[in-house]
Amino acid sequence: MADSWKVIVSSMSGGGKASREWPEIAARLEARGVTYSVSFTQYRFHARDIATEALKEGHRQFLVLGGDGALHEVLSGIMSQSEVPSNQVTLAIIPVGSGNDWARLHEIPQGYDDVTDVIARGKRVLQDVAKVESVMDGDPFISYMVNIGGLGFDAQVCHDFDREKEKKEGNAGDALYLKCLLKGFMGYDSRKFRVVTDGELFYEGDVFSVAMGIGKYSGGGMMQTPDAIFDDGLIDLTVIKKISKAKILRKIPVLFTGKIHSIKEVLRTRARVIEISAEPESFVEVDGEAVGLSPIRVEVIPFAIGVITNL
Repeated sequence: MADSWKVIVSSMSGGGKASREWPEIAARLEARGVTYSVSFTQYRFHARDIATEALKEGHRQFLVLGGDGALHEVLSGIMSQSEVPSNQVTLAIIPVGSGNDWARLHEIPQGYDDVTDVIARGKRVLQDVAKVESVMDGDPFISYMVNIGGLGFDAQVCHDFDREKEKKEGNAGDALYLKCLLKGFMGYDSRKFRVVTDGELFYEGDVFSVAMGIGKYSGGGMMQTPDAIFDDGLIDLTVIKKISKAKILRKIPVLFTGKIHSIKEVLRTRARVIEISAEPESFVEVDGEAVGLSPIRVEVIPFAIGVITNL
């Protein structure tokens, strides 16, 4: 069973595309000699529960058919259990979501012939993961980050998007995200942040947004942590200080070129441990999923998970 893949199909990813196209993908996996068993998610966080149970059954390879959110859920299931060390587990994705930013990091193709070739080839590397401690409904909450997380504006948009998805029972797409993005942009104001890295004060003052990256890409290809390396044992940190909305609009193209640090209001560093508080408190997002409120503590776990890469 350890050599067989546990396929987790995120039923709502891509507006239901993952479920609809699974037979086509399954045929390609079988043609390449990939053995598997499959489960379909039925509710939010079901992917995490499926992963946890599959580990108890002896599975050690997980193939996610979905987007960044589904990948985040499966990772949470792997990192939260004690059956097996997480670095003995392998995680892979066939990207069927909207952003697919972690897949972009590892140059995972979207064409089904090409991506199933990558899965069958099985090139495995170890990647860092970050443990994120936040506050959810007044209680401590732990989540795990395989790509990028943040506070401030980006996290506000993720919170609003999650809330809207719940109203639509998980069926959401790019149009709904754009609605939340525009609403957040018009209504969001900078607030006071205190950022501590490896025990030293890094910045204290007005902040528009914060990004913390194991990976480089977020928001469908934006690079807020363009120099992040997924296996260097460090978290890249980008702090965007108070900035006018007119300037943000002018600088949007810079987010896609990896030149965000050319903006004078942007600070950057790297750290093993990051601690952030905000006044008033800020929403927190991890891999595009809302995970509560500040204050947060983020610590890197080096070489935490095996992943299938195309690099």
